[in-house]
Amino acid sequence: MKKTILQAAAAMMLASTLASCGNNQTSNNTSTEDAMNANLRQYVATSTTDNPAIFLSLVKSTETDSSMIYVGKSLNEQDTLALQIEIKKDIPAGVYADGEVNEEKAFTTGTIRFSSLGAESDNFVKAVAALYEQPTDKGMSQNPLEPIVFSSNKTVVDLTGNQTYAFKFSFANGLGEGAEMFGELNLYNRSFKLWSKETEQHPLIVSAFTGE
Repeated sequence: MKKTILQAAAAMMLASTLASCGNNQTSNNTSTEDAMNANLRQYVATSTTDNPAIFLSLVKSTETDSSMIYVGKSLNEQDTLALQIEIKKDIPAGVYADGEVNEEKAFTTGTIRFSSLGAESDNFVKAVAALYEQPTDKGMSQNPLEPIVFSSNKTVVDLTGNQTYAFKFSFANGLGEGAEMFGELNLYNRSFKLWSKETEQHPLIVSAFTGE
C-alpha cells in the first residue's frame, strides 16, 4: 500500500511539473508576441528607390504537421498591417552547390500561401497599393494566394533553425502574366520581406492581392 501511495504521489508531481513547463512555454510565447506587437516597425524603410522592400515582423507562429503558419505585422504610420504566411516544412533546395538550378525541385506551388486576416490585411494591401502608386479601394482577396515559388536556396528550408531563406514568387492576377515578387524569410530576426524589381510589376501585384 505504501509503495502504491508513493507511486501515485510521484505521478502527481510529474504531471504538475509537466503542466508547469507547458504553462511557462505558453507564457513565454505570449510574452514574446506581446513584446513584438509593442515594437512593430514601419512597413517600408525610408527609401529613394522605385522598389522599396515591404517588411513584416513575424509576431506569432503556429506549427502544424506539415507547415508553420506565421502572422506578420508592421505599421503604416499608426495603422497596423498584417498578413498570414503559411510555409510548408522542408521546401527543397532550388539551387545546386555550383549555382545551377535544380529544375526538378526548384519550382513548387502551394508551399507558401498568403492569406487575409481581415481588416489589417486590407490595410496591408492598401498601403502597398499606395506605395506602388496603384490606389485601390479594394481590400485583400478572401481567397488564399498560392504563387509559384522558386526556392533560391542551396539547402532545404529548415523552419526550426535561425537561417535566412530567399524565394521568388509568381502570383496569378487578372491583368496578365504572373506578378513577380521576391521574398526573404529571416528566422533569426523573425521577419519576412517582399519586394519587386520592376515598376511594371506593380499593377499586377496589386491585382493579385486584391483578387481583381
